Amino acid sequence: MAASRQPPKSTSLLQALAEFRYRLRCFMQFSEQAAQDHRLHPRQHQLLLQIAGIREGGVATINFLAERLGVRQNSAVELANRCVAEGLVRRVEDPVDRRRVVLSLTAKGTRALNALSASHARELDEFGPRLARALEEIKAARSVRNSGATSRRSSTASRVGAAAAHGKRLRRPN
Repeated sequence: MAASRQPPKSTSLLQALAEFRYRLRCFMQFSEQAAQDHRLHPRQHQLLLQIAGIREGGVATINFLAERLGVRQNSAVELANRCVAEGLVRRVEDPVDRRRVVLSLTAKGTRALNALSASHARELDEFGPRLARALEEIKAARSVRNSGATSRRSSTASRVGAAAAHGKRLRRPN
């Protein structure tokens, strides 16, 4: 029985992807622990960050926040409710569309976010270069892999062209 043929795996690409995921997970674990140390649930921290980080002219609606947090609308509503109850966020009726509610940070929410942002910035001084290095390793592994695929395609194209010039059909390798 013939073994099924699988494309060769690029070990260096897999190693680079694994390293990147590890570095990303380390930072995420730091972020979650930092939020808990400031008596916030990690999702609350993420909600505060998305509200504060909205681009000029944008509004922090439930739909916007649900998309940015990668949660369903009802989950974003529950999270917003908890943040309002804890005095981190306020709800304001949208002056343009009265059907919508816009969320903004309270002074307490701003203080909490500023403290967390400062610790995250310090931590990124260490994690940032490691993440960047891991991304560069992925790019390098992909370029090596792609250049190998390009040379194989070029080689096959040359063989096909030479065979056609001699009026022959090229046999596929088994």
